[in-house]
Amino acid sequence: MAVYKFKISDASGKIMETLVEGDSRAEATRRLQRRGVVPLEFLGEGAVSIAAPRGAFGRRGKFDVIDFTDRLVPLLQAHIPLERALGIVGEGMENPYAAGVVADLRKGLHEGRKFSQLIRDRGRLFPNMYSSMVEAGEEAGALPQVMADLRQFLTDGRELRGFVVSASVYPCFVVGVSVCLLIFLLGFIVPKFAQMLTSAGRHPSFSTRMLLNASDLVRGYWWLLPIIIAGVVALIIRARNDGKVRRWLDGVMLRLPVIRDLVLYANIARLARTMAILMRSGVHLLDTVAISAKVLGNSTIRQSISGLASELRQGQRLSAALGGSKVVPQFMLRMLAVGEETGAVEGMLDRVAERYEGELRRTIRRLMSIFEPLVIVILGALVGGIAVTLFLAINDMRSGF
Repeated sequence: MAVYKFKISDASGKIMETLVEGDSRAEATRRLQRRGVVPLEFLGEGAVSIAAPRGAFGRRGKFDVIDFTDRLVPLLQAHIPLERALGIVGEGMENPYAAGVVADLRKGLHEGRKFSQLIRDRGRLFPNMYSSMVEAGEEAGALPQVMADLRQFLTDGRELRGFVVSASVYPCFVVGVSVCLLIFLLGFIVPKFAQMLTSAGRHPSFSTRMLLNASDLVRGYWWLLPIIIAGVVALIIRARNDGKVRRWLDGVMLRLPVIRDLVLYANIARLARTMAILMRSGVHLLDTVAISAKVLGNSTIRQSISGLASELRQGQRLSAALGGSKVVPQFMLRMLAVGEETGAVEGMLDRVAERYEGELRRTIRRLMSIFEPLVIVILGALVGGIAVTLFLAINDMRSGF
């Protein structure tokens, strides 16, 4: 990332020179405009800032925002200045790309820019709420406390995602082994038996014909399986990039009995946790609602609370405004109402988040406890059916001689 020199005019009309980072001159100009200053003249390119080396095959390294936050928080709590803390964090980074990102953040502080604005300019590396919380901490003079809350929020989110992934590994392995076993039986074992049946000149029974047809289908159209898998992957990618398809899928998931609970628990827990942290950090209620809506993964739920700002401006309580949404559970509304009466809204939101995070974990455990034996039973029935069919056909062949 290069450094560009400009002559600028600020809001008061004062003319000065400044340095700004950017991948190109146009990007540097846009960054100046986002600061609220007017670029008057381009004065040339300065020295190149610390760049992040690329790894194998030309790909950039990975920036772990949780690791970065975890390293930074203890230094801030020890009252080390932010600029010096970033220097210490950057020196301890083993990943060259991450070290380059931290070095760029530190260089931005040298330019006189706010830490929150530097994070906002690197939005792809940081979550949506990160810059807003840092900005609230800067304005309140409580950046160490806010960053500590943010670290806990990010860590809890990673633990929840890790739980979901770890709970899904074994069922996915069982399904994969089952599919491979069935393909092996139908693709290799049954055709050998078909040759024996043909050489014996026996007319197969109905069940045997069905088994042979299934074997022919697997052998003749095995190439459809990777195409179907590729199609599902393409659909998922398109759903993430195409707003209409994603909204349709999000709506469908909220209408499916079991999937609805999983999606609702995950999103409501994230909504409550985000709102609690933002309120505790001193972020204005309207900004809290707007930022919290952005972290929701389901567009239908996000749309249902996107119109809260106008109701809140009219003086309605948060619990009453959220009551207009068809997806927000009554438990959350009642807890919010109690919190508003007692002045402990943040604490009640934390309890709501804990409740639905626990419900999400319990629901996933129940599903996995049912899914695993169900797959084994289905696999056993299929393999047993194939074995019984083969045995009856062999027995029929013997009785014919």
